[in-house]
Amino acid sequence: MKTWARLSMIVLLGTSGTTGLGGDGLPPIRQVEIRPGRAFEVNGRPFFPLMAWLQDAKNFPLVEQCGMNTVAGYHPGSSDTKSVGEYLTLVEQAGFYGVMPYDPALKDRHSLLGYIHDDEPDMPRQVSDAEVVPAKHLRPNPSTPLWRIVDGVWHSWSVLDPLEGASVTIRPKQPVTIETVGVWVTASEGLAVAKEVSLAADGQEILKATLEAKREEQKFSLSKPATLASLTITVESTHPGQHVWGSIGEIAGYDAAGKNVLCSPPRYEPRTTPEETLRKYRAMKAAAPLRPVFMTLTGYFHPRFGKWSEAQRDHLYPAYLRATDVVGYDIYPIYGWNKPEWLYLVHDATEQLVGMAKDRPVYAWIETSKGGQWTGPLERQQDVTPAHIRAEVWMAVCRGATAIGYFTHVWKPSYHQFGVPEQNRAALREINGQITRLAPAILGELPGQPIRIASPDDVKLDALARRHEGKLYVFAVNYDERARPTAATIELPGLAAGTPIDVLDESRAIRSAAGRWTDSFEPLAVHIYCVEFPD
Repeated sequence: MKTWARLSMIVLLGTSGTTGLGGDGLPPIRQVEIRPGRAFEVNGRPFFPLMAWLQDAKNFPLVEQCGMNTVAGYHPGSSDTKSVGEYLTLVEQAGFYGVMPYDPALKDRHSLLGYIHDDEPDMPRQVSDAEVVPAKHLRPNPSTPLWRIVDGVWHSWSVLDPLEGASVTIRPKQPVTIETVGVWVTASEGLAVAKEVSLAADGQEILKATLEAKREEQKFSLSKPATLASLTITVESTHPGQHVWGSIGEIAGYDAAGKNVLCSPPRYEPRTTPEETLRKYRAMKAAAPLRPVFMTLTGYFHPRFGKWSEAQRDHLYPAYLRATDVVGYDIYPIYGWNKPEWLYLVHDATEQLVGMAKDRPVYAWIETSKGGQWTGPLERQQDVTPAHIRAEVWMAVCRGATAIGYFTHVWKPSYHQFGVPEQNRAALREINGQITRLAPAILGELPGQPIRIASPDDVKLDALARRHEGKLYVFAVNYDERARPTAATIELPGLAAGTPIDVLDESRAIRSAAGRWTDSFEPLAVHIYCVEFPD
């Protein structure tokens, strides 16, 4: 058997009592270990974290009803608390474990499963070398940076508030010579639109122009070429709108060859660099060395999304992994992208991250409903069904996830932190009940020989085999995004013909053929098998 490195994190508490958190919840944590196979153990017993993300305490009854055992994340002021310590007390009183942002006051709290980094440090953010300076009276909007006015994208927003009288100064890295100016206004319902503008090169006026309220470039030739180190544009008057603020989409300055010498395209950098993340990790471990540190990444380590180049991925993600003990990701095919055909990405991304994480536990955040803010009108969003949730959970588990998290926030039709429809809550209760009951098997030992699952019609299937207390458990899922049924064959060398195979929680059993058994898998179906089979 392969020898695994063991990361042991032992928490010695001031109490040896066995009373559960909140009176009858989970037992107080005396010891946390990460064992071979990336498995969690709490107080010497297998533990499978089932996490809810960023919940107000008023939602804890719903979290409990859905069979979750851990609350992750904290927003300052959440649940009317003044600190993460106060919030963790509410988590503890509700009977859960907590995975919380680092705070020295949490040290040795018997409900603290681990610490967690700030969310998604690898999230790409646009940065620019352009220097665009607003006039002092303007009210800047941080979500629409002024460098967008020279980013080369005419429909990007750079809010000017108020628009009438607004003035911004563009300072190129070195002096440039321009002969023609191009301006794109932002013409949108309700907004004021720039009408009369003036431009000054190094303080000297070079152009006055009248703009139309239309979504296309409006070009103006200068009376003579202007060499400048700064260009100031001032909105002298506007086409009125319902709001005093508005936007200029883009300003271009063309030289004699027709090149836009003011253009400064942005580049992408991660929200938090791996180096900064590693510094935070080392500080946490120095202060609290016995607590595991969690980190949630975006799904952008997977090449399907194309947010980072291959070279960038190869640099970023190994570096991030050096800054954590436990790593997870979030990919929501339906909630986030409205694409059920991307369901298989949960399987493939888990496999990829497990390969990169080596002996670190891996978790996947799973979608639980529609209602995302970026996927169009609610009536056009596809439903997230119990079958989707169940399949996503088990495809992650089959690829090596040893913890699962659930994202329950919805923005449409209105915002709610726990917007899971009732039918999906019932599915979560069932799924999490199975995982909790079968955690010792899911986190059990690898069998001495591998199993294989296949179908005659190339349907995507996966299976995980583990041994526990003399029995072999096989967890299998049809994760084919084409929603195709199939008859699957599970091959287990040495299995005697006629061996009974229990299909757990389905009130049925199968008799094996020699070395294999066959079962039907409807689209997204999950089956769990248990067989007496000596290793």
